[in-house]
Amino acid sequence: MTLPPAAPPPLRPGAVIHGPGSVGVDALLDAFAAELIRRGFRVGGLVQRNHGAIDDACAEVMELVDVATGQSFDITQRLGRASQSCRVDPTGVAEASEAIRRAVAERVDLLVVNKYAGLEAQGDGLVDELLSGIAEGIPVLTSVGSRYLNEWQAATGGFSDWLAPTMDALWRWWGPQRLYEDLLLGVADAPVRRVVIGAKWVLVETGDGLGVAARQREGTGEESAARWAGRSLRELASLAARAWDPMDIAVGVAALNAHYNRPSLSGVGGNGLDLFAAVEGRVVVIGAFPRIAHRLPRAQVIDMNPSDGEHPEAACDWLLPGAEAVAVTASAFANRTLPRLLRVAPGARIAMIGPGTPLTPRLFAYGLESLAGFVAEDRDGVARTIAAGGSSRDFHPFGRMVTLHRPS
Repeated sequence: MTLPPAAPPPLRPGAVIHGPGSVGVDALLDAFAAELIRRGFRVGGLVQRNHGAIDDACAEVMELVDVATGQSFDITQRLGRASQSCRVDPTGVAEASEAIRRAVAERVDLLVVNKYAGLEAQGDGLVDELLSGIAEGIPVLTSVGSRYLNEWQAATGGFSDWLAPTMDALWRWWGPQRLYEDLLLGVADAPVRRVVIGAKWVLVETGDGLGVAARQREGTGEESAARWAGRSLRELASLAARAWDPMDIAVGVAALNAHYNRPSLSGVGGNGLDLFAAVEGRVVVIGAFPRIAHRLPRAQVIDMNPSDGEHPEAACDWLLPGAEAVAVTASAFANRTLPRLLRVAPGARIAMIGPGTPLTPRLFAYGLESLAGFVAEDRDGVARTIAAGGSSRDFHPFGRMVTLHRPS
């Protein structure tokens, strides 16, 4: 039986909780939606923009902006500065609601509804459209003032995640499973020159770059690349996000790296494991890297096939929480265990290390601090080595290791 394509798990509605006044939260939702759109995700709905502050809780002019089209809707009732009545114009809100209905019909990747506030708590405003998005299973992000928490709980039946008003909290809610689709959205399509399947590694090459990925299980080195022939770079890269077959995923990761790990990429060199050599707290390493005991003698090592002195994979849930630093093999990206590792190591400094690491700042938003990967310079040398069954140590002389760091 053919398995359906891999897809990120459904998201519970996200509710950013805030106190009186929502100017900072409005800007937060606006910035998050804009960043997802910049990355290529389909985002619909409304964000609120205020102009001319009257006090901490009110503005001279309020408008709702359709994030998909940029169209704005004035929702301000001009009641005078001394008025204590609600200054939100229900007519303007009703006009803006079409943006949400359209986004639901288009089944966007994310539906933003600027807030659940007084009108919604009374059953008016945008509440019908908001609940329709939730009922359709579309990821919904909104904000809820603390005074309306009881009404929000009643309207959603408690089916929501409460979020702190920070960008990090929004990215954690969005979830690391979506990083695969994120990377795919950034790939510019191109013809593929060759795919090489070795006993330990695979590679994908285009006119602009070459990417490698480790096989999850070593093979004979005699496998044919014919099943991936004739596909474009974007088609192959989609396998990293959607396939289940281990070989398809490896080819997909190599395709991603052919796009991101280009010869023009600059960064610092050196061994990625040295990033945490001076860390005084607890260091956990996922994957039995060569000479790990020499480079990080105090590290706790977790491996799927542990040797003496190493921990089994199940130890992740015990050792990662509270760790100061975590070094993760790039194989965790390929076998899709990386999202789980990111979830159970909140607050840790996390680096992904290995030739199969995609070198792109897109990954920093999902909790990674550093990326240490491989950039091929002598492509024929890498291809010959991989085709002959060579290891990463064998093809390293034909390129360079590059490390990228998240801006502080």
